[in-house]
Amino acid sequence: MLLILEEYFKDHPIKKRIVEGLYRRGISVANSKFYSDGIEITISEVAKTFRVNRRTVYDTIRLIEESPAIKTVMSKLLPAADISRISPLMGDQVVTVSISPGYFSKTMSGVMDVAKRYGSYVKEIYGRNMIRNEVFLRAIIHHTVPRKIFEEMSKIEGVQKILIETSGTMDEDTICSKCEVKLCPSKLSSELFDETLAEI
Repeated sequence: MLLILEEYFKDHPIKKRIVEGLYRRGISVANSKFYSDGIEITISEVAKTFRVNRRTVYDTIRLIEESPAIKTVMSKLLPAADISRISPLMGDQVVTVSISPGYFSKTMSGVMDVAKRYGSYVKEIYGRNMIRNEVFLRAIIHHTVPRKIFEEMSKIEGVQKILIETSGTMDEDTICSKCEVKLCPSKLSSELFDETLAEI
């Protein structure tokens, strides 16, 4: 879809940047207004976010509404909740696998095979396979998983890098050659659990 937007807005680089930004955020355009899942966003906020003036935003809306196909696509966008930034706070691991272009299906299948073989409880999985942009697969895994899983994942054809976000302690040198570890500074799951018990 981004390729279609890029082609339509190729003569308008600033407006293209705005439209691609709206598309990535799931912000729809309908009746000359911006919406995030039904909540209206002001023209001023859009202008401020993309560091342009209001006139440029109005001109972008006009271009969107001049093409029935682009208008239809942009009116149907919805944002998707991304819980990957809070999952390590809950004691889960977020594993993002960067994939070489052209290997998405093969790598996704291999990652799921490894997760299944080790009985990993995958809470959520999300991927993006855009030709021009980054290609990745992101999985939220309940609690921590054995380190050998990452070593096996790193051997799957098409895997460029594995980013592991966790609240546990891991020494990235002992995981795999393609792994990078980000530690969450604090874990909230026990506090939240205590609060829930107190309410019961």
